[in-house]
Amino acid sequence: MQLKELSRLRQAVVFGATAILAVGVVGCSSSDDSAGSDSGATSAASSQTRTFEAQNGAIEIPSEPQSIVACGYAVLPLIQAKANLSAVCEWTREIDNMDAETKAAYDALPKVAQDADISTLDYEGVSAADPDLIIMGVPARAQSMVDMGKLQSLAPVVFLGPKAPGEWRTLGEQFADAAAVSDNYGEFKQQYDDRAAQIAAKYKDSLGTLTFGGVCDTCAGDPGEFYREFASSFTTNLFDDLGFQFPGQPADPADVHGEFVSTEQIAASLGNVNVIVYGVGPDGRVSPELQALMDSPLWKSLPAVQAGNLVPVQHALAATYQTALLALDSIDEGLSKLPANKQ
Repeated sequence: MQLKELSRLRQAVVFGATAILAVGVVGCSSSDDSAGSDSGATSAASSQTRTFEAQNGAIEIPSEPQSIVACGYAVLPLIQAKANLSAVCEWTREIDNMDAETKAAYDALPKVAQDADISTLDYEGVSAADPDLIIMGVPARAQSMVDMGKLQSLAPVVFLGPKAPGEWRTLGEQFADAAAVSDNYGEFKQQYDDRAAQIAAKYKDSLGTLTFGGVCDTCAGDPGEFYREFASSFTTNLFDDLGFQFPGQPADPADVHGEFVSTEQIAASLGNVNVIVYGVGPDGRVSPELQALMDSPLWKSLPAVQAGNLVPVQHALAATYQTALLALDSIDEGLSKLPANKQ
C-alpha cells in the first residue's frame, strides 16, 4: 500500500501487451468493408445490456463492454484477463508483480488518476476514453471522493470497493464478470487453490498450533508507531487460505483488519504471538519504515524475534490469483526456515 493511500485511509478507514489494447477498443471508423463490418459488430455488442448487482445498486451495463475505464483493485485483474480496457487509474503498487506482457499492457493504457488517490480522478480523461462501462474498485469508504454524478453521465458505473484487503478474491471475480471476461480471469484460480492447499498440508503438523501476527512494511504512520496487521490485512490476507491462526482484532472495530500502534506498546501487541510475518520488496529488501522498527530494542526483545520466528513475504501486495502465486512461493520458503521445521 502506497504511503499516500495509507495516510488517506488512516483518516477514513486505515484500511494487452501492445498499444492495441489501449486504443483498439475505442471505436474507429474506416472506409474499407472489413472495418465497417467490425464496427457494426462492435456496435451491436455494445447495444446488448444486462443488470449487474453492484455496491451502488442494480446497474444496467453492456453485456459485452467494448471500452472500459477501471480504477483501484479492478485494474490488474482486468488487464490480466484481457478485458477491453481503454483507460485505467494508476496501480503502481503491483508493478513489481507484473510479468512483461502485463506490464506492457499497463504502460500502454492512458492513466486517469494518480496511484492510491481517487480524488485526483481526471473526468475529462475518462470522457476522452469514450467508455461504455466504468468499474471503480477503490476502497469502499473512498466512494465519497468520487463525483458519481459526473461519471454516470459518461457511462454506467459499477462500484465494487473492498472493505478489507483480503476481499480481492471475491471482488476480482466480480470485476471479471462485469467486464465479461470471467473465463480468462479464472485461469489462475485453480493453480492458486492447489498451491495454497499444498502449503497448508505441508506445515499443518509443525506450525498448526502456533499463533501469527503481522506488520505492514510500507504503512506510514506518525513517528514512533507501526501498523499492526491482524487476519486478512495487507500482508496477512495471503495466509487466509493456509489455515494459520492470526488472533486478535483492532481496538476500534471500524479499523477491521489492522491498526497503528505506538512502538512503546509493541510488546503488548506482538509479545504473545509465536510468529511475525511482514512484507519485503521483490528483492527481499526491507523498507526504511520497517527497518527503523526492526532497529528498535523493543522489536529485538519480542519473543518471536528472539526465537527467529520471522517470515518475510515478497509480493505482499498481491491482489490477484496470478500474482498471489508469487507470494505463496515466498511464504513457503519463509515457513520452511522457521525453527519448528528444522527440529
